[in-house]
Amino acid sequence: MTQWTVPMANMAPSGSATFSDAVADSLRADIVSGALAPEVRLGMKDLCARYAMGMSPIREALHRLVGEGFVHFSGQRGFRVPALSLEDIEDLTLLRELTEEAAVRQAIARGGDAWEAGIVAAFHRYELQVRRMGDFSNFDDKAIRLYDATHRDFHTSLYVGVVSPRVAALHRNLFDQAYRYRKTLHSPPSSTKRAIAVHRDLMDRVLSRDPEAAVAALHAHLRTTRDATARALGAAAGPAA
Repeated sequence: MTQWTVPMANMAPSGSATFSDAVADSLRADIVSGALAPEVRLGMKDLCARYAMGMSPIREALHRLVGEGFVHFSGQRGFRVPALSLEDIEDLTLLRELTEEAAVRQAIARGGDAWEAGIVAAFHRYELQVRRMGDFSNFDDKAIRLYDATHRDFHTSLYVGVVSPRVAALHRNLFDQAYRYRKTLHSPPSSTKRAIAVHRDLMDRVLSRDPEAAVAALHAHLRTTRDATARALGAAAGPAA
């Protein structure tokens, strides 16, 4: 699997951002991408060297990510990347279903022309990138990064600017936690046509402003992802002894 680290040079603080914000963003990106593997110990000295930062912003970033669910802390084992498990992906999927159902109902009720146009534009960028990747059999780091970015942007476009800030923040958090499973366990979709069709159907149902149809499509999409992840987890674990 291809992995990458976000260089700290590209994460320099600006405006109200702090060095701990920059570390948190970079560390979160490395955890989500799988560059820092599940259950890896996050030692302070190692992280200081990795991100070229002092202990204070590293410590602040770690505690922030503990609160977000991207880092686990225990008194005896210290800070670690959380493990992957079937129980967690089930729990995560349930919470995503509840959150995204509330979000899509709110978005449909509030969204205007600009919201609709944003969804169409985000889907178009996603479709173009999927088609560029052909059958997903040949791709490089740049193609994967662009795929991940356009895929995330499409799902974000369903809610951006039209749902409450807390709902939007919860959606981003849960999306990234679920993406950590995907990046660690399996590659982009194997079927170009299916990937496009699934997301086009989701877009069409949301833009039809039929909340029941949109919720049904979202639930089906999340459960398909959950099932693929569960299969990958089982394969990674190997046969039972």
